[in-house]
Amino acid sequence: MAKNNDPESDDNMPELPVAIQNLKKFVGDWQAKVSLTMGDKKYTVDYIVSCKETANGSGLYMDEWFTDPILGTMKGNDLVGYDPFDNKIKWFSVDNMGSTNEHVGKWKSTDHLYLEYDGVRNGKKFVDIIDFYFKGNDELEFKGVSTLNDKEIQKVEGVFHKK
Repeated sequence: MAKNNDPESDDNMPELPVAIQNLKKFVGDWQAKVSLTMGDKKYTVDYIVSCKETANGSGLYMDEWFTDPILGTMKGNDLVGYDPFDNKIKWFSVDNMGSTNEHVGKWKSTDHLYLEYDGVRNGKKFVDIIDFYFKGNDELEFKGVSTLNDKEIQKVEGVFHKK
């Protein structure tokens, strides 16, 4: 029998898996100077991410954006959760620049989240790998590499700080 009749009470909530507890490190507002390399062109953008809990603390919802005079304005939304049946993090993203995908991965340690998307673009093998490394509570190192037929086509790097 539950200790409390209030369905929102912490007494009635099952303990969250460690993978979800680790995801909560993303909650908050973050900002970084991000280096974006596409082919032989390199850009530096002010990247902002705002993340909050969703599904009563079982997942995350994120808004992300940047504006660049050449690249334009990127606006994206992410929904992140943990699948207990395969013990994987599922990170679904949509943005206004034509990307929609689901990265799947796991915590390699309590401070390192590895995600990968394997898909096809224009009939070619497309792989996007993202690594997040937490450096304490207020700093987050981000690295992403995209390949098309095993050739690097994009690289993204930055160190986010919580505002």
